[in-house]
Amino acid sequence: MSEQPNNQQKEVDLFDVTGKIFSGIGKGIQILFGWTKRMIQFFFCLALKHWWTLLAVSILGGTFGYFKAKRIIPYFETEMLVETNVVSRIQIVDRINSLQRIIREGNNVSLAEYLSLPIDEINAIFFIKADVVDIEIERRTAVRRGEYGRSIEEIITEINPQFVRIQVHSRKNAVINQLAESIVSFIENDPFTAKQTELASRMSLSQQEAIELEIQQLTLFQRKNLEKKSLVAASGNIPFMVVNEEKTYSHEIMEFKNQLAFLQREHEILRPALVVQPFTPFKKSADKRMKNILNFALLFFAVGYGILLFRESKKDS
Repeated sequence: MSEQPNNQQKEVDLFDVTGKIFSGIGKGIQILFGWTKRMIQFFFCLALKHWWTLLAVSILGGTFGYFKAKRIIPYFETEMLVETNVVSRIQIVDRINSLQRIIREGNNVSLAEYLSLPIDEINAIFFIKADVVDIEIERRTAVRRGEYGRSIEEIITEINPQFVRIQVHSRKNAVINQLAESIVSFIENDPFTAKQTELASRMSLSQQEAIELEIQQLTLFQRKNLEKKSLVAASGNIPFMVVNEEKTYSHEIMEFKNQLAFLQREHEILRPALVVQPFTPFKKSADKRMKNILNFALLFFAVGYGILLFRESKKDS
């Protein structure tokens, strides 16, 4: 009998504790809300009290940003894609990025010599960068789906092999006319790249000669076999159908010819820098004048407001 009152007392204690917890949380929320409300009122009243000062400071900041933006010369952007089948893409990227190091050093005379461009056009270039990118291509294909096997056109996105992207920023758009050819020549004239190109060309020609010799030998061997089979069949010793079942080399010859055609095609495009997409027409950079005005106006407003807060805190203390 004594256990039942004890259980009821425990339940009452638990309810009291839970009620006190929720009551404390509610009071804490009320205190936080009241403090936040007072802070917002304080900031608003301070800004309203000194609105003319903050307005003057913001106008001063916007004016500073405007004149700073006027000193920024608009520039033009362009890019092209390059593929290589001789050296690695990383080597080409490093080769192109070496031009940017020359630009940072301010050695435009050397840059003009490397790219074989007039110094006036070189002076307009202030950014050259290369990196490796993946190009996505959408391909439409017909696939069979459903219980009736209907053909439905589907768009499949394929990732092409990586290309080298070369980006250029220039203050003149006339430099694009000779820039692509100059950069390709700069890559090809590298001693290491030129040596690798020569070795790759020799290897390709050697493989082509070996395959041509193999085709000639198989063709001659097959011609002799056909002549021999014709003579045997004409003599009547072996039925012609049995002779005709002997192996021919037409399939092997066709495979070798396909390999030869592939090597010849690869040899035609054997270059350390093959332009896949030429430089796009120069795109003018966005006008950042308004952005600068807003940024500096907000910056000056924040600094001015911070000074006012510091003065108010000094007064209270």
